[in-house]
Amino acid sequence: MRGPATPSVDTDTLFILLCPDFWKKASIFIMSTSDHVSEKNTLEQDNHSDKENGPPESNNVYMGDVITEIDKFGFGKYQKCIWFLCGFGYFVDLAWAQGVGLLATAIFQEMGVPAGQQGLIFTCSNVGLAIGALGFGIITDIIGRKWAFNLSCLITSVFGMLLAASKFNYGAICGIYFLCCIGLGGNIPIDATIALEFLPQNRRYLVFLLGMWQPIGVVVASAIAYGTAAKYRCDVGLPACNAVSPGEACCTVSSNMGWRYEVIVIGAMTFALFGARFLFFRFYESPKFLVGKGREQDAIDVLDKIAKFNGAPRPTLTVDDFMRIDRETGIDSNEQTTSNDAKGVVMGMVKSLGFLRGLFMKKLECFTFILLALAYMGNYWSFNLAGYFLPIVLLNNNVDSGASNVTETYREYVYIYLPGVIGAVLALFSVQLPLIGRKWSLVISAALQGVSMAMYTQVKDTPGYVGLNALEYIMQSYFNAVLYASAPEMFDTSYRASASGMLSCLGRVAGIVAPFAGQKYIAEGRSGVLWLGAGGDLALIVPDVFPPY
Repeated sequence: MRGPATPSVDTDTLFILLCPDFWKKASIFIMSTSDHVSEKNTLEQDNHSDKENGPPESNNVYMGDVITEIDKFGFGKYQKCIWFLCGFGYFVDLAWAQGVGLLATAIFQEMGVPAGQQGLIFTCSNVGLAIGALGFGIITDIIGRKWAFNLSCLITSVFGMLLAASKFNYGAICGIYFLCCIGLGGNIPIDATIALEFLPQNRRYLVFLLGMWQPIGVVVASAIAYGTAAKYRCDVGLPACNAVSPGEACCTVSSNMGWRYEVIVIGAMTFALFGARFLFFRFYESPKFLVGKGREQDAIDVLDKIAKFNGAPRPTLTVDDFMRIDRETGIDSNEQTTSNDAKGVVMGMVKSLGFLRGLFMKKLECFTFILLALAYMGNYWSFNLAGYFLPIVLLNNNVDSGASNVTETYREYVYIYLPGVIGAVLALFSVQLPLIGRKWSLVISAALQGVSMAMYTQVKDTPGYVGLNALEYIMQSYFNAVLYASAPEMFDTSYRASASGMLSCLGRVAGIVAPFAGQKYIAEGRSGVLWLGAGGDLALIVPDVFPPY
C-alpha cells in the first residue's frame, strides 16, 4: 500500500536500547501486562486480574495465542481496510475543527454575535470533545470497539449537518456543535486503539502514520470552505438583520448560505465514513477485546472471518487450546458470579467499571499514565494558545500575513498545513530507530515546537509568518503522531481505550483553560502569551524523558 515496508525494530530490543537498567525492568513489567508479547510465561508472571471485577485470569495468558494468529494474517485486505477507515477518523477530527474555525465569522456576522460571546462556540466545542473522549473511551472498553467505532461518526455527522438548520439562534448553534463534538471527541482514542489491535506486530509502525490524515483533513476542509463559506457570503460590511430596522440592508440568510453548505459537505463526508464502516465494510469486534471479556469462542469466530476475508488459511487456534491453558494454570473457566435479578444487573453495571482499577493499582502503569497526562495537557495547552492568540499577537506587532485577498489567504493555509504530512512521516521512521524511538521522538519534536513558537516573537515579515507556522505545524504533527500511537501501546487491552480517552480528556481540559491564562498578556499588549505557549511545549520534554516508551 505504501511501497516497501520499513523494517521495524523488535519492541523488547527497542526498550533495552533506550532505557537504563531501571527502565529495562520497568519495560519488561509493562510488556507483561499488555498484549505486546506472546510468551505465556511472561504473561503469567504479571497476571493481576481480579476475578470479582473481570474475566478469569487465564484471559491474559490467551492473548499471546490471539496475537500469533493476527500476525499470521500479515497486512492483508482486512488490515488495510481498518487502517484506511481509522485514518479517515483522524481526517474528520481536524476537518471539523478547521471547517468551523473558518466559517465562524460568517455566523457571527449573520447573527450579530457580540465580541464577548464569540468564544462560546469554541468553549462548547472543547467541552464536547473532552466529554466525548472520556465517555467513548470508557464505553469502548465496556461494550466493545465495534459500536463505539460506528457511533462516533454517526453522532458527529448527524449533529454536524443539523448546524445548517439554525437561523438567528447562536445558542442553538453552540448547543448543536457541542453534541457534534461529543461524537468527534471519541475518534482518536477509538481509532488508535482499533488500529493497534488489528495490525500485525511487524506493521504496528503504521499506527504512527495515521497522523498524516490530520493535516490532510485541514487542507481539504480549507478547500471546502474556500468553495462555500468564502464564496457564498454576504458583504462583510453588512450588519446582522436582527440589529437593524426592517427594510435596511443587512446580512440575510439567503445571502449567507456558504457556511451552511460547508457544514453539509463536511457532515456528508463524515456520514459517508459511517456508511463505509457500518454498511460497506463488515467490521468485526476486536478478538483481543473478546478474549479480555472471556468470550474465547467469539474471538476464534472473528479470527476465522478475518481469515476468510483475507483469503488466508483458517486459524489453528481452538477453544480446546484455551481449556488446556486453564488446566495448566489451575483456573476454573466455568466460574460464574453473575446474577440476572435487578440487584445483579445493577451490581454488574457498577462492577463493569472495575477494570479501571488495573490502571491505577499497578504502580508503573499509573506512573506512566500521569506522565502521559502531563504530555497531553502541555500539548493541548500550547496548541490552543497558538490558535487563539497568534493572529492577535502578529496584528499587534504590525505583521502582515501577506494575504491581499481570500485566494491568497487560503493558499497560505495549504502552505502551512500540508507540510504537516512530513511530521507524520518523520514519526514513522524515527520511532523505529534504535537510538531515538518513541521517547526521543517526542522530546525532539516538543523542543522544536517550543523553539518555533518562541521565534514568533521575532517575526517581522510574511515569509517568516508562513515559514514558522509551517515548521511549528510539522513538529506538532510529528509530536501528535507519536503521542497518539504510543499512548494506547502502554496499557493493557482491558482498559486501553479508557486510558487513551482519559488522556485526551485531560488534554482538552488544559486547552479550555489555556486561553484564560493567556488573556492577561494580550490585554497588556505583550507577546508573553507566545512564551507561555513555548513554555508549554518545552515543558513537555520533562515528562517525555522519563517514561519507558
